[in-house]
Amino acid sequence: MSIGAVARRGKDAAIVALAVLLAASWAYFLTRPTAQAPELLTDPDVLIIGMDISDAVSLDPARAYELTSCLVVNQLYDKLVDFEPPDYSEPVPEVAESWEVLDDGVTWIFHIRKGIMFTDGTPLTAEAVAFSLKRVLKLQQAPSWVLTQFGITEDSIEVVDNYTVKIRLGRKVAPRIFLSCLAFTVGAIVNPNEVKAHEKEGDLASEWMTDHSAGSGPFILEKWERESEIVLVANENYWKGKPRLKKIIIRHVPEPTDQLLLLEKGDIDIAWSLTPDQIEEVRDKVGIKVVSVPAYEKVYLGMNVGFKPFSDERVREAIRWAIDYDAILRLLKGGAMKLQTFIEKGIPGYNPDAPYYRDVEKARKLLAEAGYPEGFEVELMAPPTFPYRDIAAIVKQNLEEVGIRVRIRLVTAAEMYEKYRKQGHQLILARWGADYPDPDALAKPFADYRVKQLAWRNMWYDDYAADLVEKAAVEMDWSKRLKMYHELTEYVLHKGPYVILYQVVRQVALRTWVENFYPDPSFFLLDLSRVYKERVYGYGGA
Repeated sequence: MSIGAVARRGKDAAIVALAVLLAASWAYFLTRPTAQAPELLTDPDVLIIGMDISDAVSLDPARAYELTSCLVVNQLYDKLVDFEPPDYSEPVPEVAESWEVLDDGVTWIFHIRKGIMFTDGTPLTAEAVAFSLKRVLKLQQAPSWVLTQFGITEDSIEVVDNYTVKIRLGRKVAPRIFLSCLAFTVGAIVNPNEVKAHEKEGDLASEWMTDHSAGSGPFILEKWERESEIVLVANENYWKGKPRLKKIIIRHVPEPTDQLLLLEKGDIDIAWSLTPDQIEEVRDKVGIKVVSVPAYEKVYLGMNVGFKPFSDERVREAIRWAIDYDAILRLLKGGAMKLQTFIEKGIPGYNPDAPYYRDVEKARKLLAEAGYPEGFEVELMAPPTFPYRDIAAIVKQNLEEVGIRVRIRLVTAAEMYEKYRKQGHQLILARWGADYPDPDALAKPFADYRVKQLAWRNMWYDDYAADLVEKAAVEMDWSKRLKMYHELTEYVLHKGPYVILYQVVRQVALRTWVENFYPDPSFFLLDLSRVYKERVYGYGGA
């Protein structure tokens, strides 16, 4: 072989080697984890959520009334109607494929969808619907009021045929109110066969259903280990189509710091309750994203009109002008948004009017006109936890700048609300959420003292507001009803016993491989049946 041939062969070999090296490098580039696609560290078929589950009392839908309980129950059961995330504007059909209200305005006919099966293969019929609703009325547990407020009794629920149910209300009510309440987890449809098989001493299987499921929903309860984890497995025969996840594990991780650590390591997929500072910390981290939604919750100051200075509307107005709302929003770093009326953004009837800002001179002038040129002393009750203690400090500083001397009293939430329910406060920093996504759920507590909730607690006995709440609740014309709530929110904004400080923004941190997750603005509408984990990341587990 000539020297030239050897040289050519060496050159060819070098080219081949270079080509192999380039191909290998390109292959590595295509498959290596990137800033947008880190290696998937948890099982792609299993969603792991880290949160505090210590509030859960029971997973029986007739008893569930806490965040964790309702979150889980909504994965296990179907209801007559539901809301479709991320749009919560109108109830949509679920077990009931259609319905109508008769001319009397109180008789409702629900047509049940055929082909739905409970997880044991039993058909879901009108009998199961009637049985489930009557079971709630018989057990009379905490959430039962959501149904009993309409005057429903066991005798007013009737099975017309296998797939038709008639429900007669005790009074006429705007349709959206009733439908919104049926979408609450207390309206879940349970399997009568399972209930009867596990009933003990007339408890309608409530003890058994505390940690077992008997539904037709997208998931089945596998186990609940207290203070450890709740495990759900997919219902492979779910009538809407089997869930994209095979299992959901909700791990008890009460401390946000621990949730953050586990999320960063990739040991959990979702960190449920990080603090605003922690959310800011992870917002731009590789492999983590933050999703948020305006929650159906607000934080407000309640002024007891029975405390002499607060009986004067000018004093209440002065306090509204004294508060530095922007300072409170800055404190919460994206965990809050501006709100000064009592219906939250996301619920029909929301009124964006927010006229108040910090105006010390205007506040002082109003106090002087009311006969308090030197101010007065007041006690502010607040919980001792973040962010309430910090907000209380801001409020104290703001009010003292206009001459109102504030004594902050930090007490546990349980003690504070017990005193609040007995009208035993002067000024209180509290939180309130909607029990169902209809303006009526907020109009009643904030404006109608007759229902003995917030207006009553603050001794604001205003008949004009209370009458308007009652009229709006029975107005069948939706556009007229919305006008009533606009009028009512404006009235309460200026004359009511509240300083509404902000609307809570729910922020959830999750790994970027989690798809189709919509945070729940309430505490009972979360739907995990469509959530999945993007497999393009590659699974690094065993």
